[in-house]
Order: sequence, then C-alpha cells, then structure tokens
Amino acid sequence: MNQRVLVIAFCLLISFLTLFLSSCVCLRDYTGAKEGAFGLEITQQMGEGAEQKDYYVTGNNEVVVQGYNKKEIVASLGYPDKVDINLEGDEVWRYEDEQIEILIYEGKVKSWRKF
Repeated sequence: MNQRVLVIAFCLLISFLTLFLSSCVCLRDYTGAKEGAFGLEITQQMGEGAEQKDYYVTGNNEVVVQGYNKKEIVASLGYPDKVDINLEGDEVWRYEDEQIEILIYEGKVKSWRKF
C-alpha cells in the first residue's frame, strides 16, 4: 500500500511540474515591455521573402508600411525628391538618398521598389 501511494504521489508531482513548466513557456510569449520583454534589432533588411512583407525598413530605421497614407510617409521619410505618375496611374515618390520608389494608389502606399 505504501508503494502504491508513492507511485501516485510521484505521478501527480510529474504532472504538476509538466503543467507548470509548459504554462511558463506559453506565458513568455505574451509578456510586454513592462514585464521584461526586449526589442529585436534588425540587422538584415528586406532579405529572403521580401516580396511577402508589407513593410520596408529604411537605412535610417524608419518604417514604411503598405497602406500608409501620404501624411504618414512624409512624417517618416520627409518629402520626396521627385514625384511622377506611371502608366498604371500610380504616383511614384522617389527618394534618392534611400534609393527607393514608393508607389501610391488612391492616397495610400501600394508598394515600393529599390533602384
């Protein structure tokens, strides 16, 4: 009988530890900056899979997100060096120092391309 109680107690202890440790791992993903989470430094920008991303990080660590309006672009990158209209009717804002063209359709960022 004593041996049976020890086996049950051991199984309960293992179950409790497994449950506790797995919940700690899950909880780690939901902690914010105030609870001790840290930021991620981007070292390689727009590498593999770039065509699937909806944002672009400039050399000055400014971010352009697909769907930004013109005011948000000007706030992050400033006014463009040159503004054109392409054959599809998109506005093309050209930034020489960043070597990027931002395509704007209906007042919002449609896409971008390096030159």
